[in-house]
Amino acid sequence: MSKLKKLSQDDLSTISDDFGEILEREVSKNISTKEVEDLDLDITINYENDQLDVDVDVGVLFDELSEISQDQIIKAIDEAYVKFDSYIDENFRE
Repeated sequence: MSKLKKLSQDDLSTISDDFGEILEREVSKNISTKEVEDLDLDITINYENDQLDVDVDVGVLFDELSEISQDQIIKAIDEAYVKFDSYIDENFRE
């Protein structure tokens, strides 16, 4: 695997925005949006010593009749990280 290119502040902003979109798509694929009242994505990006660390905290407020499990949310987040890794490889590696 090639190394990560030097990232600018604009790159980090783009990465954060794009990861948010990837997360929303994966959550929508795995969880019925009819059962979700509110979705809050808190993405934290840390870029030091040419290392990129991206953490996400997903807050979901479900409809009171929802049968969505925590496992479904974890699966959606895991799938988003897989797609995000491919996105980084395609766009930010030398």
